[in-house]
Amino acid sequence: MSKHVSRKQRWTRENATRYSCDLGTVVYQQNAWYGLLEYRARAPEPGPVPVWVRHRERLGPFKRPRNAMVAVEREVTLLKNRHGQDMLLPGQLWAEA
Repeated sequence: MSKHVSRKQRWTRENATRYSCDLGTVVYQQNAWYGLLEYRARAPEPGPVPVWVRHRERLGPFKRPRNAMVAVEREVTLLKNRHGQDMLLPGQLWAEA
């Protein structure tokens, strides 16, 4: 069983309008909070060399930074369930791609 890690420990406040963690970033833009998520997914085409496709998502708008953080965490969980080992996040080694 894993130990619970609080959201405050997972997310780092960089300045008044930006939070970040290994999963993504939360920023304050256009009078609202947005979750920014960048990841790479393996292309479905089979071949000898894997092809990684870059994806970027902007989640929001949200009233509070916590809501944007939760949205980023949920989206990452959904993507991990969908892609499994065929997905890389910025916190992982991009060199593998």
